Amino acid sequence: MASSQGESVPPWLKSLPLAPEFRPTAAEFADPIAYLLKIEPAAAPFGICKIVPPLPPPPKRTTLGNLSRSFAALHPDDPTPTFPTRHQQLGLCPRRPRPALKPVWLSSHRYTLPKFEAKAGASRKALLARHSVPASKQLSPLDVEALFWRSSADRPVVVEYASDMPGSGFAPCAARPTQLPAANVGETAWNMRGVARSPASLLRFVREEVPGVTSPMLYVGMMFSWFAWHVEDHDLHSLNYMHYGAPKTWYGVPRDAALAFEEVVRVHGYGGEVNSLGEAPALHRFLCSLLL
Repeated sequence: MASSQGESVPPWLKSLPLAPEFRPTAAEFADPIAYLLKIEPAAAPFGICKIVPPLPPPPKRTTLGNLSRSFAALHPDDPTPTFPTRHQQLGLCPRRPRPALKPVWLSSHRYTLPKFEAKAGASRKALLARHSVPASKQLSPLDVEALFWRSSADRPVVVEYASDMPGSGFAPCAARPTQLPAANVGETAWNMRGVARSPASLLRFVREEVPGVTSPMLYVGMMFSWFAWHVEDHDLHSLNYMHYGAPKTWYGVPRDAALAFEEVVRVHGYGGEVNSLGEAPALHRFLCSLLL
């Protein structure tokens, strides 16, 4: 597949296997834990999978309202629902001997969703201009992926990412008469505010709320924002839901390739300076390694 700027997508990128995609029926979708157990044998060799719900997302207006309430809860004294971001570096810095270690620092700005969308639009235009791609050009996810990796080998550039914010675009779980069919994903057991405490989930026995484990977190990104390679807390599964926006690309490493992956990061990302027995696995627990 050729990219929109007329240059080929790198062969290694085109050769990456795609994770399996599942489309459950309404009956299968009714029980999240049972369905995850059913598809796990097929998904495990990839370390990640995509599930397409048999129901539509909640109305965007409803989602935006829930997001605003979540942002307002971050700073109850602030009359405007805003959220903080972090600056993230992408690209190579010749002064840094460890290319896998990327600087991340807290931004001094706070944004409403409309202001962040405007900032993200301006950033996208600038990032595309670096590679002589018109901002009006329609790019496929693979095109954007290829540009991301090209930028990772270019001079450093900074983007912003809002991450790890308690809250959700889903409405709080409410008791609904079981005989009424769900109209959207938010009215099912897959609502991120309640799925961790599903009847078949062991997390229902955890008394306190653990953000990101028993309750959801929000992430708002712009083009080329990234999240470091990592292992989920306590080696648990992770569920993520895209409320709206541009497609997001994930990379997954199957469990049986974990040690080999960590060795590649140690040798090629850290120049062998990291201890293979101790520090390398820890790098993916503390969310600090991005690129190889």
